Amino acid sequence: MPPFELVVPESFLFIPANLSYISFCFFISFLFFRLFKSSIVFFLALLGFLSLMYSDLIFKYAIKNYYEIVKKSRTIYSYPIKNEDGKIDSLSTSRVYNYPLTKSSLSQNEKDEITKLHELYIDKFIDITTVRYRYNKYFYNDKRIFLNVYKYDNSFLEDANQKAKYTIRKEYKESLYPSLYSEYEYKFIDTWTNDILATAYIVSFPISTNKLRNRFLYWTKEKELEFSLNSIQNFDTVYKKLFID
Repeated sequence: MPPFELVVPESFLFIPANLSYISFCFFISFLFFRLFKSSIVFFLALLGFLSLMYSDLIFKYAIKNYYEIVKKSRTIYSYPIKNEDGKIDSLSTSRVYNYPLTKSSLSQNEKDEITKLHELYIDKFIDITTVRYRYNKYFYNDKRIFLNVYKYDNSFLEDANQKAKYTIRKEYKESLYPSLYSEYEYKFIDTWTNDILATAYIVSFPISTNKLRNRFLYWTKEKELEFSLNSIQNFDTVYKKLFID
């Protein structure tokens, strides 16, 4: 009769392993508390021992809270000029607003859809980027969509090829701790004066499986994904406050 062998999946070991380690951290920290009679020593010891396995998670939550609490509402410096109807002159979102194509070019229905979405707060035109996936490649093309009366006759414009008054630029911002987070910054610019009206961010948190908890506490890639933080951004909020509200 072959020997009986019990194989326990790693997923079942995850909870007891991590609870055991956290309990150990509290126990050792309590011994420090009894030894030094100090609550500060207890919390410092606890934080130190937890950091051995979970330091990146602690820092990621701290970074997330910093962006969401401190930076989220402090990136608008001035507001754009609007006409009597509450609309800005024109806007370029090229390489920021990518419209996916199903055919080789924008259909009239797609143009109408874009027009309907943006002419409520933009007077003359919006520049967008269309993107099409073909032959295992992405093809990008900048497109100008005229709005309101200009969609019927853009000869009303003094220069149909003029630059949009406002533009949005997306730039990769060098991270101080690339293993913890990465950041893209959006700049809202008045092209006629070169003033930066506002900035916005999108922050992502990469995962890694090369840490102590991956080796000793059964943190698989699936567990890292389960406990990883979602990307955070304030682009939508800044865009709405600047141009739509």
